[in-house]
Amino acid sequence: NVRRLETVRRDFISNISHELRTPLASLKALAETLQSGAINDPPAARHFVNQIELEVDTLNQMTSELLELARIETRESDIQLAITDTCKIMEQACDRLRLQAERVKLDLKLECPSNLPQIMADGSRLEQVFVNLVHNAIKFTPPGGEIIVSAQKDNRAVRFAVKDNGAGIPADDLPRIFERFYKTDKARSDGGTGLGLAIARHIVEAHGGEIWAESIEGKGSTFSFVIPSAG
Repeated sequence: NVRRLETVRRDFISNISHELRTPLASLKALAETLQSGAINDPPAARHFVNQIELEVDTLNQMTSELLELARIETRESDIQLAITDTCKIMEQACDRLRLQAERVKLDLKLECPSNLPQIMADGSRLEQVFVNLVHNAIKFTPPGGEIIVSAQKDNRAVRFAVKDNGAGIPADDLPRIFERFYKTDKARSDGGTGLGLAIARHIVEAHGGEIWAESIEGKGSTFSFVIPSAG
């Protein structure tokens, strides 16, 4: 057990170091380019400053997601369960990302039946799960595609799904996508942190639920999760 924990810790530190290296190297290169003369060329300087902002945003996102993951994994995430309006959570998540979807010409649809049972959930945490899943779908769905966020009764639970008709996930990657820092080749070139799905998994499991993904490469993905109903 101690040996396994040591291996996990070593892998975790190695992964963080690897993920930090790319934005830090980019920041150094951008700063050097500005210092070597680009700062005196206003259009070029503006472009490089914008790139610096993007890299800093990546570092900020990584830091906040690492802190979030650490809190969840040490059970300090203070999940507050209460009877929750399921459709409202889904609507709020879709509203937050609708503009982003429209900007890249994606149709974001919400399908939430009015007769769904209520669930015991932490609304803000569950909204974060939807945001993470929809954000992923936006990244990997080409313009003209669609993303459908849906819910349905499933025995004594509610089953949620975020379905897209985007790039899909290679079969070899599917079993590992909820691991910390794990990225498919497509995701690696995208520059994300590789933490969003791990956070979603921890939040769903903290609610007593389960999350999984189904995908056919080139035809899209469906991320599903179940949360026990309140009754």
